[in-house]
Amino acid sequence: MDVEPEIERDMTARLMAALQQDEFVLYAQSIVPLVAQGGEHPFQEIFVRFREEDTKLLPPGTFFPVLEECHMLPYLDRWVVNRLARWVRSGVKLKPDWKIPSCNVNLADETLNDPNFADYVHKYVDDSYLSGGILGFDISCTSAVTNRDALLRLIAELRRYDCTFTLAGFDGNEALLTELEAFEPDFIKISATNIDPAKVSEINRMCHGLGAKTIAEHVENGRVLEHLRKCKIDYAQGFAISPVDTL
Repeated sequence: MDVEPEIERDMTARLMAALQQDEFVLYAQSIVPLVAQGGEHPFQEIFVRFREEDTKLLPPGTFFPVLEECHMLPYLDRWVVNRLARWVRSGVKLKPDWKIPSCNVNLADETLNDPNFADYVHKYVDDSYLSGGILGFDISCTSAVTNRDALLRLIAELRRYDCTFTLAGFDGNEALLTELEAFEPDFIKISATNIDPAKVSEINRMCHGLGAKTIAEHVENGRVLEHLRKCKIDYAQGFAISPVDTL
């Protein structure tokens, strides 16, 4: 018996049921300003995990490939927007003067080509206090370039609802920067671990030249954090600053 295909079929069915039965879990990690920003909302990136029946959480690498193979990632991205909207509505109900965090949601490549995704988002922006820049989307630089036309269409549609856009994984490549200019990103993410510290100031200058604020991710210690402050990086994210906590 070919066991692996059978296991994959079982996992696919399990994940489809989980989407229908609300069995995924949202987590968030804070993104903190390193330069005074002036009374803005708290800022965080949203992550999703799958809770198995035995209550153990599986890392994203376990289920994302299965969802991708079955073309289910756009459904997961919709679920994240839906669940985030419910979380915000609940928070406002409990505390009407709550300063709602700005939330960045990661989008799959296939979602960028979903012609109905913007309309889906619009419904929740209007009904769930997600307007005014509260809801943002993360797309990797590689995905942005590969799906250029689709992303430009999506950005044009979602800008009407005050959504923001972050391009992640910029390494200072000047040719890539030229391609990213067309997207007019609100934020550009750089990795604090994969980029030569001596290049950080130059990369920061390049991003600011596009009108984008910078976010250094994977900040794991205070020494790196202090260096980022000196380089005038706008925001930082990582375990040296904040854990990943459930919403």
